[in-house]
Amino acid sequence: FILKDPFPDPEETMLDPLNWPQVLYVAGPNVARDSEPILRSVVSAIAIATVWYGSLAPFLANSKLLDRATEAMELADAGMPSDLAWLTDMSIPLFLTFFVLQASHELAHWNVARQKNFEITIPTFVPSIMSGITSSITSLRTSPKDRQDLLEFAVAGPLAGMLGSIFVLCYGLVLTANADAATVASYPGLPLAILRSSSLGGGLIDLFLGNGVLNVPASAEAAQALASTLIALHPLAVAGFISLVVNAVALVPVGRTDGGRTSMALFGRSASQAVTFMSLAFLFFFGLQNDLLLFYFAFVVFFQSELEIPMRNEVDSPQFTGFALASFAWIIMLLTLIPM
Repeated sequence: FILKDPFPDPEETMLDPLNWPQVLYVAGPNVARDSEPILRSVVSAIAIATVWYGSLAPFLANSKLLDRATEAMELADAGMPSDLAWLTDMSIPLFLTFFVLQASHELAHWNVARQKNFEITIPTFVPSIMSGITSSITSLRTSPKDRQDLLEFAVAGPLAGMLGSIFVLCYGLVLTANADAATVASYPGLPLAILRSSSLGGGLIDLFLGNGVLNVPASAEAAQALASTLIALHPLAVAGFISLVVNAVALVPVGRTDGGRTSMALFGRSASQAVTFMSLAFLFFFGLQNDLLLFYFAFVVFFQSELEIPMRNEVDSPQFTGFALASFAWIIMLLTLIPM
């Protein structure tokens, strides 16, 4: 591996950043970490269960649907015939749409890795009670050729996921806006506070539904309104919104996440550590008002804080197209994660 020297000669007081000392790093044939397939399979299975729970929760936030489900469970407790198949039928489109969007993220990674001729592991989905999954872990089994290859690989997944999520969200909002009152009454709901936690997602909802649907009155009752108000949305809109946030979080430049790989490809191994520190501060600060970001902060600190395995050439910088692609993806990420 050709790397920039992480420990240059201290006697060389004038080091040119454009002509930094280089070293040849020799390693064994296996530089990747053990994949632990059994553990990863168990974690992914739990994530599928939490996504199913996350698909049911927005429907049960609807008071009419909750009353109907409660009545059915009371009949079951009394030993009488009951039916909850209607709830399953309603939540399946949300469940499948969310997973298809996450699959598009992983397929984009796989496609780039195949084109660039390096190997990756099967993705591991990390469970989350709040969003179904926190993120996914797709480790590198062999080293990319250079920083350009790593950059394209890292950005491809979240960007595909975010663009797909925006399309699904917009389509779901069109269906919501054109639905009659009786149909909207059976839609799942998301709290106003969650919808306002994303400038991009919330802005699209305001654009399509209009009438200041996400406005909060400037009064003492504003905090209570944020906590108690539910906005009914088509299941596709719910799936698109949550998937948009999950994919955007994956691009925050920390550790071995997609965002961390992007940072490492753009700025190099040493500078990306400073970017990681600032990003962790960002996650913690906004996480004080957003449980999803705080949970992701903890996930990264404990499980994804290390840097990626070395590339065969870490000296050559990415092409301009790579910088442009990463900038575009990071702009979408910031618009998604910064609250209204």
